[in-house]
Amino acid sequence: MQTKNANPPIRLTGRHVTVTHAMKEYFERKVACLHLDYPRIVEVHAILNIEKYRHIAEVILRCSNHITIKVSSEGDDMYASIDQVVDRTARRMRKFHTRLMRNGLARRHSVRTGPSEIRGLYY
Repeated sequence: MQTKNANPPIRLTGRHVTVTHAMKEYFERKVACLHLDYPRIVEVHAILNIEKYRHIAEVILRCSNHITIKVSSEGDDMYASIDQVVDRTARRMRKFHTRLMRNGLARRHSVRTGPSEIRGLYY
């Protein structure tokens, strides 16, 4: 199991809402599992916002290699919005990690089997 940077620093900001201790604990519990998908998270910044009847949760992840992942979600309940934004963040992190692995393996594969294999067959 990857434990490097298991507990990244989390900043919670409330717009038009006071962030309660229960909200903060709930968000920290949800974010604690994100390091499994992409272990190099530097900082997590969450913005919780209430506008009339909409509860909006935004997450900005700062990862190593200057990678920034921004995700937002809105719903009728703040806890449901937090659940949805964490799920979307995890999905986006998996997509990004898969894209990195696929592109890296494709480059390595083409370099290894490129000209050297052709030279070996014809010479």
